[in-house]
Amino acid sequence: MIFKLAATGLLACIVFVGCGHAQEFYWTTAGARSMALGGVYVPSADGVMEALAANPAGLTTIGAPTVDLNLTSIFARGSFTNAVNPDAHLRDSPATIPYGAFGAPIAHSRFSFGIGVAPLLLSVSDWRYVDAPGFAGASYGLQQQKSAILAAELGAGVGIALSKAVDVGISFGAVYNSNTLDAPYIFQSNPALAGLKTLLDLHTTGIGWNSSVGVIARPSTRLTVNAAWKSRTVIDSTGTARGDLSQQFAALGIEAPSGFAYSARVHNVLPQSVLAGVNWRVDGRWIFGLQGNWVNWSNAFTGLPVAITGGTNPAINGLLNSSSIADRVPLLWKDQFSIHAGVERLLTERLSVRAGYAHSTNPVPASTLSPLTAAIMTDQFSTGLGYRFARWHFDLAYGFSPAAQESVRESALLSGEYSNSSVRIGTQSLALNTSFQF
Repeated sequence: MIFKLAATGLLACIVFVGCGHAQEFYWTTAGARSMALGGVYVPSADGVMEALAANPAGLTTIGAPTVDLNLTSIFARGSFTNAVNPDAHLRDSPATIPYGAFGAPIAHSRFSFGIGVAPLLLSVSDWRYVDAPGFAGASYGLQQQKSAILAAELGAGVGIALSKAVDVGISFGAVYNSNTLDAPYIFQSNPALAGLKTLLDLHTTGIGWNSSVGVIARPSTRLTVNAAWKSRTVIDSTGTARGDLSQQFAALGIEAPSGFAYSARVHNVLPQSVLAGVNWRVDGRWIFGLQGNWVNWSNAFTGLPVAITGGTNPAINGLLNSSSIADRVPLLWKDQFSIHAGVERLLTERLSVRAGYAHSTNPVPASTLSPLTAAIMTDQFSTGLGYRFARWHFDLAYGFSPAAQESVRESALLSGEYSNSSVRIGTQSLALNTSFQF
């Protein structure tokens, strides 16, 4: 219950209209330092949150009890065009995301631990555009079109120094998931309803579990190699679904009460991921980092199963001869590969400057693309500063993802409303990290 309240509060801070983290909207790293380095993870004595998010073996580098607090803001921009929307735009409210962690060595042993809460996945789209005519010409006119799949993870991990050259780590996470859909919805796979459209307001929440393991090796005093794997997370979330079939009923000439309410269940699978990187300390002032990531979307976002039960509209129940409806939205995402490069330069004993670049493949196929699933950004440029003062360490980072554009010729989604459409999305991010060692 405590975790659910904490995660709900964290997600409630997200007032956000685009998609994504600075590198990927599925967070494989966290913290201002990694953002400034283009998503490259560099083990450090005060990077508790980054170790929990990227590689739990990095917990062994913690030199003293450390509190690690982070604040990230994300600003999205985007546009959408189709046959009835010549230039619709994202609503431009920013995201503000607080998160943090605590870690410490365990006495004088080879063990260290960490615990923290951070976002794991942010996929939020908030648009306002005209609903294109669908089956039998049904349209709900100008509507809010909002979709959100959010996940926050409470993670706890242990790092073990096997030797001076090799560290390993393991962590476990409880993932709180929230799903929202407030938009005209077209049934996709239900035999009796496929192609029909309703206004839908769906909200569900649930909790799933995952784990991760990692290793860090130091072949020399200047070279560090690290690799980590995170398992997939399966979440069955429950809630409510309310809606109105008025325009679809009118288009079909059906005279019946059109409002409805159901209990809802959504089956979400968040992907497993792997990262592997190398950091080279050229001397006491320069650090170069290179990292590759793989996110297994093809075994996670294949489709989004939705089941609603206990329908309150007797007319709809009679037409279907059932008070339950099962549907599945096709996604068919592809595995995502990304490469990250970063450089850090120590200017003085206290001040360092950083820069980075990341390139990712686009996991979203054009056949299922809509403004509500447009996680299509592929490039990010970043920069930042680090400053140490006594036991305090401050990191500031800025990331810029140029707008990416994808077009759909023939959509695989029923009714063809997203055929001959185009989506354009870009983001900017600002992150501040504060660490204090006791």
